[in-house]
Amino acid sequence: MSDRKRDKAEIRNRDDRTDRHRDPDTSPSLRRGKNVKSVTRNNSENTSTIYRKLAPVYDHIMKDVDYEDWTDYIDAVIRYHHPYGNRMLELACGTGTMALAMEQRDDYEITATDASPDMIRIASEKGRHRKSDIRWFVQDMCRLDIGSRFDIIFMVFDSLNYLHREDEILSLFDSVASHLDDDGIFVFDFTTPNFSPKIAPLLDGEQSKLRNYRYRRNSRYDQDKGIHINHFFVEKRDPKTGRTIERFEEVHEQRIWTLREIKSMVMRSKLRMLAVYEDFDFSEATDNSDRITMVLRHG
Repeated sequence: MSDRKRDKAEIRNRDDRTDRHRDPDTSPSLRRGKNVKSVTRNNSENTSTIYRKLAPVYDHIMKDVDYEDWTDYIDAVIRYHHPYGNRMLELACGTGTMALAMEQRDDYEITATDASPDMIRIASEKGRHRKSDIRWFVQDMCRLDIGSRFDIIFMVFDSLNYLHREDEILSLFDSVASHLDDDGIFVFDFTTPNFSPKIAPLLDGEQSKLRNYRYRRNSRYDQDKGIHINHFFVEKRDPKTGRTIERFEEVHEQRIWTLREIKSMVMRSKLRMLAVYEDFDFSEATDNSDRITMVLRHG
C-alpha cells in the first residue's frame, strides 16, 4: 500500500468516523479526562508500561491496518535478502497479529516479544485459540535475553520511534546483533518528519466504542521537538448497567527520526546496511520519504 493510498484510506476512515465524533452517547468525562483513575505516559523511559491500559482496545485501534499488505511486503523483503532463513524473531509484537499472519506462510519458526506483559498475554491467548506454535516472551527490545539466535529479526509499525535517544537505538542494534546468526538480517520501519504533519490531523479526534470500552484519541505533532504525541482517553464500562467504572489515559510519545540520523547510528553499530526502502515497495527511500523500511545484516 503506497503512502498516497494509505492517506486516502485515512481520509475515508476519518469521514466514516464523523458520526462517532458526534455520538451523543460520548461522555463529557471522556472528552475532558474528568475523574481519571490513572495516566500512563509511554516513551523510552518506561517501556514496561507501554500499552498497559490500551491492551484491551489495541486490536480495535488497529482495525484499519491492512495486515495482509504488511505481511506480504515484509515477507517479500525477507525472501529477497535472506531466502533460506526460517528462524524468526519479532520485536514489539503487540497482540501478535503480525506474527500469527507470518506463521500462516508455513515458512517460519517464530518467536515473538513485547515489553508489555498485557500485550503478550493477549497475543498468547490468540495463539492458543489458533493452536499456534509461536513462542511468546516479555522482553525489552533494547535488552534482549532469549538465549537463541535467529536468521531474521523484524519490527514493524514504527516501533523504533518509541526510542527517543541515540544511545537507546544503538542499544537496540547491539541487542539485535547479539541475537542474529551469521548473515542474519534485521528488518524494521520508522516514520519521518514528512509523515507526522500529515497523519496527526487525520487521527486527532478519533473515537469509538467496543464491548465494555470506549476511547478517544488526540493526536498532534510537535515539530520543534520532533515528537508525535497520541493521547488516549479510555473508559471501561459495566457490561450489565453500561455505567463507567474506570477512566484512564495513556500518552504515547514517539521521536520522529530522519533517514540521515538513522543511517548515522547504523554506521556506529555492529550491523551493516543492505537497503532502505520507501513505503511498501522496493524503491530507494530518500529524505522526503514518509515511512522507511530498513534492512540491516549481521557481520
